[in-house]
Amino acid sequence: MSDRMDVDGGDPLTVLITLREEIESTEDSDLISAFYTLEDLYERKLWYQLSEVLSKSIYRDDNSKPIRLRLFENFVLSFGDKLNQLKLVEFLLLSIDQSNALDSLEYLNSLKERITAYGLKESKQSVEEDINDNEVIQALIFVEIETARIKLEMGNIDEATAMIDEGSKKIDQLTNSVDNRVNASYYRTNAQLMKINGDYSAYYYSSLLFLACITDLGELQNKEQIVKEICVSGLLGEKIYNFGEIIMHEIFQYLKDDWLKQLIVALNNGDLETFTKVVHSKDIQSIPDLASNIEFLQQKICIMSLIEIVFNKPTNKKTVKYSEILDHIPLLKNADDVERMTMKCLSLGLIKGLINQVSSEVEISWIQPRTMTMDQIVNMKKKMSFWSDRVQELNDYMSDAGKELWV
Repeated sequence: MSDRMDVDGGDPLTVLITLREEIESTEDSDLISAFYTLEDLYERKLWYQLSEVLSKSIYRDDNSKPIRLRLFENFVLSFGDKLNQLKLVEFLLLSIDQSNALDSLEYLNSLKERITAYGLKESKQSVEEDINDNEVIQALIFVEIETARIKLEMGNIDEATAMIDEGSKKIDQLTNSVDNRVNASYYRTNAQLMKINGDYSAYYYSSLLFLACITDLGELQNKEQIVKEICVSGLLGEKIYNFGEIIMHEIFQYLKDDWLKQLIVALNNGDLETFTKVVHSKDIQSIPDLASNIEFLQQKICIMSLIEIVFNKPTNKKTVKYSEILDHIPLLKNADDVERMTMKCLSLGLIKGLINQVSSEVEISWIQPRTMTMDQIVNMKKKMSFWSDRVQELNDYMSDAGKELWV
């Protein structure tokens, strides 16, 4: 085992007092008070309560950053086998947040050895593959995926990819529910790999899955950058034709670029007018990947406009004339454009139906389910109210007609 993560043999309480004295200069009364609480809980051996104070009061406080790693090495590890092993990994990740990649890898490797030794002891086994403690197994997966993430940052793509694939297999083999921290780590790391590979669609979906694992968005770092990258990947993703999930997510409020918000909402609603204004503005030039893919975005808005036309039609009238499509979507010039766009929709699985060239119309039998925004939900409510009224009218008619039969 590396010496880097060995406890230095000093008394943990002495370590706490030394670190507390160091942070007293910050005049952070809450943090100082939390250290006194740690001392009390440690003396009483209340390990769970102690870990809660570390998690909620110490590691959440920005003033603790300079001393986190020493706190972990010289205090937390002294009772590491008394803690939830996933929590132990979490504390290390917060402690090495400011460390360079090589040091981070060394710390992770050392912790992996400690957790493995603990797991072998608890499972009474001698081979790592035979560890049967679910908490330990997930903690080891957690460490491996975080190791892969750092290797990605270092540019070791092939090695990191193999580790991510192996982590995915191990997660699939788990018989118990997977801890959210493990899922979040996997989806974040996989999203990072997809970004490197230039797979916008996969990056978008992995990022949404990552966000689904975050219980407290306030703890997430770089929210503005994350939501911006998700939105851009959604716009450029060849398989992304619904943005309801990101628009309705809490993180969307952290998107600072109003023009990008407008572009996302316009595409989701098939709003060609707003879309045209945004793509012809100077703002879009700030993101070269978008500026160089205007033609693709125009194809996407045409498809979304068609979907919106069909979606807003009454349930019993899902047939759309070519002329109606051309009127609503000026980017399409003729019947050939309409047919090409419709075939694209069919091939993407966005709709099911037929192209009737003789009658110059498109007959839609199914639209891919999608996450709706509040405005779309309001429109759906109106449609449901209309449908309910028609059903009531039919019910009243059948009731009146039935009376005549019985008479």
